[in-house]
Amino acid sequence: MELMPFDLETPQLGFTPRISVEVNGREVAAGFYGRLIKATIRDEGGQTSDQLTIELDDADNAIELPPEKATIEVWMGWKETGIVLIGTYEMQQPTLKGSTSAGEFITIQASAADLKSKLKGKGREHFEEKTVKEIADAIAKRNGMTAVVDAELGKIKIPYRARVDSSEIDFLTTLADEHDAVVKPMGDKLVVTKRGSGKSAAGKALPPIKIEKSDCEDWEIAPEGRSQYGKAKASWIDQKTGKRKTEEAETGLKGPDFTVRDPLPTQELAKAKAQAEAKRLTRNTSSGHFSLALGRPDAQAEADVIAGPSFRDGIAGTHRADAVEHTFDENGFMTKVEIKAKEDGSSGKKKEK
Repeated sequence: MELMPFDLETPQLGFTPRISVEVNGREVAAGFYGRLIKATIRDEGGQTSDQLTIELDDADNAIELPPEKATIEVWMGWKETGIVLIGTYEMQQPTLKGSTSAGEFITIQASAADLKSKLKGKGREHFEEKTVKEIADAIAKRNGMTAVVDAELGKIKIPYRARVDSSEIDFLTTLADEHDAVVKPMGDKLVVTKRGSGKSAAGKALPPIKIEKSDCEDWEIAPEGRSQYGKAKASWIDQKTGKRKTEEAETGLKGPDFTVRDPLPTQELAKAKAQAEAKRLTRNTSSGHFSLALGRPDAQAEADVIAGPSFRDGIAGTHRADAVEHTFDENGFMTKVEIKAKEDGSSGKKKEK
């Protein structure tokens, strides 16, 4: 079905903001856009579900409320360059509010199609000599889902792991945390991916978000705000010799070594743990946001954010998009990119002379 988008009458820096909304596969009535106050989409990295918020003017109570758990799809972009499907969401309970002075309004909240509730039932089971991929596949299959697991992460073999009176999502999340990864149910997929990998659920590289000063309304960055370590070390017990051995991973930063206290059962797990800790230790060495004057519909959480040479030292460099917020209202289409350090510690590196 061909979309019938809505365009703002007032151009934004020479471009025409455009939006399109569908509910349960059908385009909303044209009158919907006349009542639209603001549409906000927050694309979160990691395990947090993406959120859609739509605010509407309900002056004459003529708006028909979408059915509970309705599927809402939203496209945003520009008349001149096209619109992009930002996401598919499941409606939650709407909020109706008003006052005699301000009028009446409807706020529709929706979250990314999320099957996490399927995975909350508690139970007991164990896995022996299984890879992370095999464990995720088993849990996904019994819930009618397909596991999408980072290739490198999926190969890690777990000697033994028991689930005792915990939910499947909590069990898998704990396992992922140990390897600096996240679990995120997305539609019919159970995605297990490394934090800050810069990859989509399908494992494909996300397009980088390139930013110069001229692209921004404003920005605020707090660089290098925590202790730094040069290496992460994790030990394991060699069963043949009985000796304790060590695996290590570079953080890309300068500082003392960070050592995991307890030994791991295998060399493979010790190596994976050292790498996971090295990545974790680089996180949050800088944080902040870039507010873009023109919305970027293709900007996504977890993508690389490349701040160009027009920015000063401490900002210029490669960051990671921790969250991306798209807003469409009477002022136009804007995007805010919230950043954290990229996993190799390169965030806000000094520019070469």
